[in-house]
Amino acid sequence: MRNVAARLRNSFARHSGMALSMSKVSTSYLPVIALFAVCSLIGVCRGEQEPAPEPLAHYRFNGDAKDAKGVHADFELENTAFKDDALYLNGHYELSVEKGGYRAICRTSGLDIAGYTVALRFKSEPHRIEEFRSFRSNLFTGGVSSYRWFGLQRSQNGNLVVMLNNGLFRHEIKGVALEHHKWTVVACSVDIPARTVIAAVNGKQVSIIRLPMDFKVIDLPKGIRLPKELEGRDVKLRTMLMQKDTKKEWSFTDYGHGRCFHGLVDEILIYGRALTAGELEKIPLRP
Repeated sequence: MRNVAARLRNSFARHSGMALSMSKVSTSYLPVIALFAVCSLIGVCRGEQEPAPEPLAHYRFNGDAKDAKGVHADFELENTAFKDDALYLNGHYELSVEKGGYRAICRTSGLDIAGYTVALRFKSEPHRIEEFRSFRSNLFTGGVSSYRWFGLQRSQNGNLVVMLNNGLFRHEIKGVALEHHKWTVVACSVDIPARTVIAAVNGKQVSIIRLPMDFKVIDLPKGIRLPKELEGRDVKLRTMLMQKDTKKEWSFTDYGHGRCFHGLVDEILIYGRALTAGELEKIPLRP
């Protein structure tokens, strides 16, 4: 009951905008609080939960590449196809000498890359060169030009990898395998001020990643390259060049390393803030 009482008090404060100390509540509020408590308790006892958060952009790929929210432009698509109410990507790098490489890019200009969340449902297929031990396939990337501020990848061991700051920060979540030919849901919440990244697979949290204390996003506009004296993987690089990129582009290709996704993408949700672990579990995507 103590937990229930705490939930009722917090819920009342959240909905009314009033922070309550139960020892200092005016008697004039007691009837209102009592009524609110009864209504809330009914919901608690029924196991009702708050609805899932609203995304900034939502792409369903049911025969088109439109944002279901009607806010952002369609995905830019070349050499792709719609198959079984999903987007099929052929695994060929767009800028390769071979013809037929695909392009799939969207933009969320209102996004603040200090805090965001992405979630996608996909079914990957092997690449032709995947027998090479060093091969890493791409899943989803934030940043298309010379700087990529976020990335989800599949390691050579098949594990989920989270990448930030052009790969200056890279974390492989060992034991969290992304199997080919199997529908999978990956969600990732990035909170730079809190230096925390939360990853979930198939609706379950799999890792809380703590970023270094000196970590800061390097946000380079398109066409700008790092000066030679700042090149390399020095930790100090993470605190420099905080310039603004207004496009906030997303793609299934890591153009910096020529890696791209191969397979089907059923749905993508992009949120304009870092979701909590509990909110990640409420994202309406299931394998």
